[in-house]
Amino acid sequence: MRGAFILIILSFVALSGCSQGLEPFDEGIGDSNSGMSGSRTYTFPEEPPKEEMLEQIRNKKNTSPEELVSSVFPLLDVVEGSSSNQEARIYVTQQFTIQELTTSLTDAFPPDEESEIKNGKQILIYPEQFISFKESEQDEDAVLIELASDRFVRDNYSPNYFNGFFALWVLDEVLDVDDWGKKRKRICASSGCYGGYSSSKYRPGQAGSLRGSSGRGGGPGTGK
Repeated sequence: MRGAFILIILSFVALSGCSQGLEPFDEGIGDSNSGMSGSRTYTFPEEPPKEEMLEQIRNKKNTSPEELVSSVFPLLDVVEGSSSNQEARIYVTQQFTIQELTTSLTDAFPPDEESEIKNGKQILIYPEQFISFKESEQDEDAVLIELASDRFVRDNYSPNYFNGFFALWVLDEVLDVDDWGKKRKRICASSGCYGGYSSSKYRPGQAGSLRGSSGRGGGPGTGK
């Protein structure tokens, strides 16, 4: 009788937990389009004064967009791709708007393709490099700067990430893959795809999931 009473209590506790929508701990970085839930917060690294950063941006010693970003802005996180030697590097700033960032970068290094700013996001395409600027979901005054190689984009991104920014035929040409968007959509439907750095996350163990490595951020110049 006593055993039966304990069993009833345990069953009630389990049902209560389910009714509250409890979920397992999540790891990895995805976006809301992935259909996977979970959230995280991150601590923004300290930055020098804006004028000092502007002086670094104007420095003619920067030889590429990637070098400019990595030498000026603090590294927030690194996202590892589905294959070895693939990663997207996430930088952040609370000193600049998206418009200021893209103007400074395109003045120094004109891109091959430049999207419009839409819903707090803009994308630049350079030879072998994609740079995305996105307002942080955690703080609207912070901008996330995501650097990803064309190989990382080709093998990991969801085509939905580029909806409203670039026509799929443009991405086909840049990534040198016929019907890249259609092919990726089929893969994404079965295994999930990366949708840009976000506070939403992939669950561990899922095919196609990407993992972030929080806490790898640092001061300006980190991650060169």
